[in-house]
Amino acid sequence: MSSKPPVPGLDDSSLVWQSPEQCQSIDATHLKVLCDPASLTARLKQLSGGEFAVDVLQEGWIRLKHPALLSAFGPVAPEHRFWSRHVILRGRGEPWVMAHSLLPEHAANSPLREVMDLQNKPLGEFLFQHPELIRMNLELVKTAGNNWGRRSLFSLYNKPIMVAEFFMQAFPFNVALTQMYVD
Repeated sequence: MSSKPPVPGLDDSSLVWQSPEQCQSIDATHLKVLCDPASLTARLKQLSGGEFAVDVLQEGWIRLKHPALLSAFGPVAPEHRFWSRHVILRGRGEPWVMAHSLLPEHAANSPLREVMDLQNKPLGEFLFQHPELIRMNLELVKTAGNNWGRRSLFSLYNKPIMVAEFFMQAFPFNVALTQMYVD
């Protein structure tokens, strides 16, 4: 696995995250898809006709360097470690979404520890099987590569996990929007 993923991540301080209401340059199709509260994993499996795969680029313990990101997890010490996982979510063999998740070390002492053993299984499949899952603080970003991304802080077992998803050029936004209204 590479030492630095080829995509932006949650720890990229150059990204300017905004609430959906603050995003002025986003069109309605992108906005609706990015703000979809349902499981992205389920949506990708549906869109790909079952040709869905997860490629792990990098995972392991890191320390966050950016105080603003660290503060999103509540009162944690600057030396607190986080389980970081960078993946590519593929549909029909194409890289559709690049994702980055952060799990604080204290959450690894809960059932959330399972996310550290997912390997090539999708995180969303694990998270969304729990009806008590809470999604908070949805924010959007446009990357330097002109791709849209979103991040959310989830709570499960009263522990936080942050997930960012960056939608690549090959992602079929128009088909995704159509499928949302078929469900």
